[in-house]
Amino acid sequence: MSKEIDNIFVDVRNAFRLLNRYQKRILQIVSYVREQTPYTDMWGSRNWYFDEIGKRRNSPDSEYAKLSVRKDMWGWDFLYGYIFEYYFGRQRIDKKNVEMSIFQISDDGYFISSQDKKHMTDIASFTPSEQSHSYLIFNLSVFPTKVCNLWLSDPSFPDDEWDDFLTKFLSSSSDTKITRNEKGEVTILKKYEMQRFSSQQSADEVIRDFGRIAKDNTGIELFKKVFYE
Repeated sequence: MSKEIDNIFVDVRNAFRLLNRYQKRILQIVSYVREQTPYTDMWGSRNWYFDEIGKRRNSPDSEYAKLSVRKDMWGWDFLYGYIFEYYFGRQRIDKKNVEMSIFQISDDGYFISSQDKKHMTDIASFTPSEQSHSYLIFNLSVFPTKVCNLWLSDPSFPDDEWDDFLTKFLSSSSDTKITRNEKGEVTILKKYEMQRFSSQQSADEVIRDFGRIAKDNTGIELFKKVFYE
């Protein structure tokens, strides 16, 4: 029993070391993609399915221990890289407002699971890892007005929240969703498996692919000229 428990913690240590290398690589990939666009900065968000670890005001030493933790928190609350959004902001491109982000979806096993009583805290209800996927999702909205009405929304489902929209897309077998409205707004979401970013050459192929989709559907050239040659 002792040896078995020892081996479990060897796996834990290896898992964290692997996650460190993995997360550093994801940051490099996302940063590289952003650098091929007019966007100059990025911000993070995970307000989809989990709580961010916030600050707590009544700490006896607010400079030393200021994070709010509870015994009923989910394990995922501590693992930001499971589902995370890198938001690039808004730019003016070809006289249109363009908003973009990239979602890091490290495991879609929950979303594609067919179990009736699946839950994010019950990993046994997930689709097996071998049959699941890891994605970077490119999310782009192009709109002529000051406010985008199609950001993570579908006019066919007006009562859906942003997380409802995202859940439906992640649960779908489709890798692309393009939504339009009568105001001339277009939103594009495209799933790319993370294996496609294994080298700069393959990442450039993804950028060219998404650049083509964006240009065909919105008329804008999102990336540097070299990706359209």
